[in-house]
Amino acid sequence: MAPRALVAALPRYRLGGELGRGGFGVVYAARDPRLDRAVAVKHLPNRIAADPQMRLRFNEEGRALARLSHLHIVTVYEYADEEVAVDATGPPERVCALVLEHLPGGTLAERFRRIGLTMEQSCAAVLAVLSAAQAAHDQGLLHRDIKPGNVMFDSRGTVKVTDFGLARVIGGETTLASRDGRFVIAGTPGYMSPEQSRGDYLDVRTDVYSATAMLYYLLAGRLPYPTEGGFHRFRAHQDAAEPPSPGDEVPSGLAWLLMRGLARDPERRPASAEQLAESVAAVASEAFGPGWLERSGLAVRDLSPAVRTALESSVRRGPSGRGEESVLVTDLVPALSGTPVGRPSPDDVDLDQASLVPLPELSATGQQQGRAHRRRPPSVPVPLRQLAGTALAAAVLMVLVAVLWPSPQPAVPTGSTAAEGIQVAGATPPAVARVDLAEPVEISGTATASGTVTVLLRLSVAGIPLGTATGDPVTVNAGEPWRTDVTAPPLTRWIAGGAVHGQVRLDRAGTSSVQEVTIEPRQTPLASVMGAGGVLAALFALAYLESTRRLLRDGSRQGSAVFAAGALGAVLGFGVWLSAATLSRQVPVAAAGVCCVLLGAAAATAAAAASRSRARAGG
Repeated sequence: MAPRALVAALPRYRLGGELGRGGFGVVYAARDPRLDRAVAVKHLPNRIAADPQMRLRFNEEGRALARLSHLHIVTVYEYADEEVAVDATGPPERVCALVLEHLPGGTLAERFRRIGLTMEQSCAAVLAVLSAAQAAHDQGLLHRDIKPGNVMFDSRGTVKVTDFGLARVIGGETTLASRDGRFVIAGTPGYMSPEQSRGDYLDVRTDVYSATAMLYYLLAGRLPYPTEGGFHRFRAHQDAAEPPSPGDEVPSGLAWLLMRGLARDPERRPASAEQLAESVAAVASEAFGPGWLERSGLAVRDLSPAVRTALESSVRRGPSGRGEESVLVTDLVPALSGTPVGRPSPDDVDLDQASLVPLPELSATGQQQGRAHRRRPPSVPVPLRQLAGTALAAAVLMVLVAVLWPSPQPAVPTGSTAAEGIQVAGATPPAVARVDLAEPVEISGTATASGTVTVLLRLSVAGIPLGTATGDPVTVNAGEPWRTDVTAPPLTRWIAGGAVHGQVRLDRAGTSSVQEVTIEPRQTPLASVMGAGGVLAALFALAYLESTRRLLRDGSRQGSAVFAAGALGAVLGFGVWLSAATLSRQVPVAAAGVCCVLLGAAAATAAAAASRSRARAGG
């Protein structure tokens, strides 16, 4: 449900439920009834909107985005920054929001994970992103968070760059984002340029680096640098060495281009998004042949004339007659003396050299492989795969423990209790007594001595008392049978379900005797607090675990999300233990409950860790 202040600030729109969230905004579904179209509303959280510096940047970025008009950039329809009085007594609330084009086609990251992409499709998507980035750069705006998760599709399948929440006006002084009063590096590990991860001054080449990292991921199925272990470990990898080769399956020209775009020194990268796009277009035409962009099936438009020229560069027969050579329209591939194309270190490349050489000859099979092979994201590394398998096994074991753990049986009566011959609702322990707790419960026996007896029936689960049923004192004669009725408290009737532990206590002058008994209420287990409460606890935990999974998938608050997943897993274990035992009409055992709580916490934590690893790998 959208906040009341946001609804009041945008009266023209009918706001609906939440579509997604990240560290810098929450997106809600909405509809514009005046134009009869679906829209999305991105709302800056109050903790960020209260920061004057962040609000100033949001204003600058909102106005800059509103000036952008490009087919591959999400359209901004309206912008709001105002104080809204929600009620007459409370202080006004600051509302910062953008009304955006609705994109129902999902993200590039989701499509890549679900069905994979061919190399042609990967290059086509990056061309669209670079075209959008160049348009933003022309308006003086950096994106700073280009990644597959921020590339979406509209209803017609057109690629759209979204989430300029980390954007910065070129020439601004800071490369940091303020959050909760602290300054943090803005961006996503795995796609950040070295200068961005250090907090240095940024220019358009940081977006060039991020777009290249995204292309590397889509072509190779892995990120250039590992992100497991957190931001500092990623930065250590990034500072220590150049990225590894994307692999033999990636055409050598594209492999070389990836190394150039990922150069640690910004001066060694393409100078602009358009220049990188020209290189991608020309090299992809060499690798996949004429018409590759149309064959990709992605709607890529609004390309610059230079990129169009690179796409349409002719292929001619080389003077040696041994094969085809590329005719490149820009200085895309410098001469690499003695170094195989596709595997040079960028430090070994003289980017200022003007001489050009043809790309290496591509075999027909190589071109076909580039077109047909559908790359998917990397499978979870073996340790994480084992971790996820362990989590699944723990979840199954949790259910089995809850259902199969043996319930304690009442002790066979001995001594004075045996002589009393105590029965509950006609059942002699250790037999189960089936009773209706809404009615008086009959307790009977044979007196061993004359006098007045007080009868109590205490009910409990896993050592937790549920209530005591009491009756009027009974006068008994030695050797004669007796009976009395005890009545459970009204609340106990609603709490107890399935099976509970009972304890009958007989008090007479100076002596007492106790008999354990298993009580099985006749009420439907789901009609009790134990049954319904256990099910609701499990469903609550599952619902919030799914919300936590989305946070991890979006790369938001990953550390706290993993911790929250463990806590929710413990709640899930408790709910499974209580509901499974209650519905199977077994007495819940404390030891089984502890095992289920621990297993649930372990399973959820393991699954969250695996999700975090995939999110870090896929952006």
